[in-house]
Amino acid sequence: MNGRFFSRLARQNLRKNAGSYGPFLLACVITVTMFYIIMSLSVNPGLRSLTGAATIQVVIRYGSVVVGLFAVIFLFYTNSFLIKRRKREFGLYNVLGLEKKHLVKVIGLETLYSGALGLVLGLLFGVALDKVMFLVVMKLLGIAPPMGFFVSPAAVGVTAALFAAIFLLILLSSIRQVYVARPVELLQAEHAGEREPKAKWFIALLGLVCLGAGYYIAVTTTNVIQAMFLFFVAVVLVIIGTYLLFTAGSVALLKALRANKRYYYKARHFTAVSGMMYRMKQNAVGLANICILCTMVLVMISGTGCLMLGMESALAERYPYDVNIPQSNGATIEMVKNAVADAGIVPENETEYDYLTSAAYSVPGGLETTRDYTLDTESALADVMVICLEDYNRCTGQSMTLGPDEILLKVERVDYEEDTLELLGKTYTVKEQVEPMVRYGNMTANLTSTWYIVVADRGELERVDAALAGEESVKPSEQRQGRYYMSRFYGFDVPGHDEETALNARLAIRAAWSRASEDETVYLEGTYEIRAWERQDFVSLYGSLFFLGLFLGLLFTMAAVLIIYYKQMSEGRDDRERFQIMQKVGMSRQEVKRTIHAQVLIVFFLPLLTAGVHTGFAFPIINRVLTLFNLMGRDFYLKCVVGTFAVFAALYALVYALTARTYYKLVSWEGNV
Repeated sequence: MNGRFFSRLARQNLRKNAGSYGPFLLACVITVTMFYIIMSLSVNPGLRSLTGAATIQVVIRYGSVVVGLFAVIFLFYTNSFLIKRRKREFGLYNVLGLEKKHLVKVIGLETLYSGALGLVLGLLFGVALDKVMFLVVMKLLGIAPPMGFFVSPAAVGVTAALFAAIFLLILLSSIRQVYVARPVELLQAEHAGEREPKAKWFIALLGLVCLGAGYYIAVTTTNVIQAMFLFFVAVVLVIIGTYLLFTAGSVALLKALRANKRYYYKARHFTAVSGMMYRMKQNAVGLANICILCTMVLVMISGTGCLMLGMESALAERYPYDVNIPQSNGATIEMVKNAVADAGIVPENETEYDYLTSAAYSVPGGLETTRDYTLDTESALADVMVICLEDYNRCTGQSMTLGPDEILLKVERVDYEEDTLELLGKTYTVKEQVEPMVRYGNMTANLTSTWYIVVADRGELERVDAALAGEESVKPSEQRQGRYYMSRFYGFDVPGHDEETALNARLAIRAAWSRASEDETVYLEGTYEIRAWERQDFVSLYGSLFFLGLFLGLLFTMAAVLIIYYKQMSEGRDDRERFQIMQKVGMSRQEVKRTIHAQVLIVFFLPLLTAGVHTGFAFPIINRVLTLFNLMGRDFYLKCVVGTFAVFAALYALVYALTARTYYKLVSWEGNV
């Protein structure tokens, strides 16, 4: 037998198995396309000149690593469906005289043809769609895209090398499976999973423990810094728990239902439970994969969508005024006021107050500033801001009153329910936890919890300032040599929040600051922050994260759809004979149809429902992680989660309607069941 025979046989096999190879080839093309696009975007010179270019490219490069790892796992997994379907065919070839070395040549040529076609088509589509994706990124960033068409040789080379390696590994795995199996095993491989699975109660219990531990971490973690790190621990535990429960827990549950004779010995329950028990052994991993992919889609799109939709509110939280002058002194503020007036800009909503800030450690009943800062489970780093009541009332329009040892309090990112607060050796009575508080953006930018404290008068403010500096007694202001922790904040809005006016104010302040810096008699403190100028940094980070969320969400949705298709196709062929036997032993066609419908509905929607539960338990910890991006609205994120789930569930139902039709055709005989 010459090479032409094997080449022709390989091409014929691909054509005859188009129903199986078609979706696999589609998966290859889509995966190659998306990997090339994200690799090309990460090195696109059009992004390098943007404000925040480093952030954008880091986010996109991270996405390329995720897509690359996903491609390896996903293509291996989908190829396993093909090998299972083809083993009987390979066994028949072996019986008819083809040696295993000949089968290896056929498999090698099939892999070469399908891999080369998938890689070439994927690169062609990738190059064609790369500009479209670049335009999408530019649109999300609110920037006019440059002219021209960019093709990255480096991205082409990396993509070709990665997928060539993937197809080589797939080939080696297929060869191993053919070589280690006897011809009779290959002939029967399609039905190898038909023995009744054993109920592995210990593994099922371990799955419950892992899932419960992941849920517990997600629900009980209140510290934002801990939430950022423990989120990944919770994700790993939930993934492990999901696989264990789908593989072992589902079988244990079905066996428990079978043990309930009153439930089990009914026609529809009998066939549904027994049928699902046999299929669960070979398809539990597929269901778990679908569940994990659905959860990833829901979490990523809802989270990044919340960031993008809430960007303006986050920007306003971080920069509460059009022009912000934090950590300044009187000379700085006077210079800014003169510069703005000279530029012909009339400030609106002016705010000015003295404050002091310090790092601290939140402990039960108060705040400590003396211990070494280490993160543990009982206490956490905190940022403290203290102002006096006079400034608070003037800036917020309130008319609050306080006794000498009373304070007003506002705490963000953690809950504080005590009636007293100990600070620097003094115990204060918390008169009220208030809203609103003075607006100061620097505190919202920190990862730690933030504590806004309003003391009774300026004398108490200076006592706290001196205590922080380690002074044993409080000196009058005029006798103090400089300030300790005290600073002044000045902020205002420009007329109509006009961005051009705000940017003109920035130019005027920068020029005045430069001139004042040359005068040795003037001592300036602080900095200036212009919301309109800082917006691009926010757009760069939030826009790139949103793009990555959509990109990976689309990729994972495609993967879930293809796994569902292969499952339906695989189970339909396996179940055809079983349902024919049911009808032959006396079940009516209507009863068989109801049984099929019940099994498909339960198995199909179980991953979606479980993904919804996972997302619900993940809500608290993700909501706390989002506060790191200055998103404080719990209700807003809840709306994003609900909206994402509704849209995804509708798409999932559409996929069900399409793939279920394929399943019904496969299990039907003499027309539809």
